[in-house]
Amino acid sequence: MLLIPRLGLASGQPTNIPWQEQLEAVEMFFYTKRKAHLFLVCLGFAALNCGVADAEPSSADIVLQKIAALEARVATLEVENRAYKRQLENARTPAKLVMEKPSKKHNPVPDAMASAMPYKTIKADGPISAGWSGAYWGASAGGGATRSDVISAERNTQAFSGNPFPFTISGLETVGTSSANNGGGLIDLYAGWNVQVSKVVLGAQLEATASELNFSSTGSKAYTYFSAAGPTGQTAFADFRPQVAARWMTSALLRAGVLLDDQTMIYGIGGWTGAQFEARNVTDNPFYQPVESFWANGWTAGGGIERKLDSNWSVRAEYRYTDFGAFRTNDHFSFTGGPPPSTQTSDRQTQYSQSMHAGRVGFAYAFNPLQ
Repeated sequence: MLLIPRLGLASGQPTNIPWQEQLEAVEMFFYTKRKAHLFLVCLGFAALNCGVADAEPSSADIVLQKIAALEARVATLEVENRAYKRQLENARTPAKLVMEKPSKKHNPVPDAMASAMPYKTIKADGPISAGWSGAYWGASAGGGATRSDVISAERNTQAFSGNPFPFTISGLETVGTSSANNGGGLIDLYAGWNVQVSKVVLGAQLEATASELNFSSTGSKAYTYFSAAGPTGQTAFADFRPQVAARWMTSALLRAGVLLDDQTMIYGIGGWTGAQFEARNVTDNPFYQPVESFWANGWTAGGGIERKLDSNWSVRAEYRYTDFGAFRTNDHFSFTGGPPPSTQTSDRQTQYSQSMHAGRVGFAYAFNPLQ
């Protein structure tokens, strides 16, 4: 007779036996049933082989009846075996859930189910953008096409105290004009800050530029001579070739851009630019050839496009027009000499009007706060 352990699995009654021992007992029960099944089949066949040949017909009928009863019993055991397997599978899941410690954070999907759920890996089409907000620095290089217009008015007077009138004073007035288009190169270092609002990027930028920009021009001068009695009627003409160059520039700029996608922005830029100029060969006085250095400033505006290479590095290309306005210089000097004793004075006013078209390409490194 086979013994079946009563573990309360089918009835749902609670038991104090640990669930590991319950499972082991059920599995042992299935194993014992299989052995008993094989034993009964073997016993029947042995009896048939050993006793049927010498047995009487009534005895053979009894053996056949025994075998039929054994086969029916085996079929019944198979049905019970499948039923107990289903009970075992139903017992595994609640036993594991009871023994597991509850997690601090509720997970609506059990780990066993989550691991079995299908998932799909989505690959991004391009680099993941970290946004445009934050500080940045960068450098750029380029060239400019310059425009220069110069007007200079000069009066030179020489007084001879020992000469008779009207030769006590001798002088000339000079008016020179010149204009030209030239060019040169420049290198920028800049730093700024961007703020991204949806598809719009706003920012400010400070910039320092080292340049070798040629603002020299060519023109002509007209000379008018005079004495103590007034104009003498003598005139003359000559070339006027002031040499002007820009060495340094600084800019304070604002930017406003629109994103074409997460990595590409087109923007407008504008603000103020100041430049240090040096001017030579403005006066004809052989005794006085000053090198004038002055700062001129004006508005600047342009646009560009910037493309992110990754979350930090980007490249840009930009165009700007800068108008430095009209800047005036005033010079006065005098000295004495002889013989005969004389005093020479010179007064000059010069107006410089400079402008520039410039193109740049550069890179920037962003310190993105979202990283």
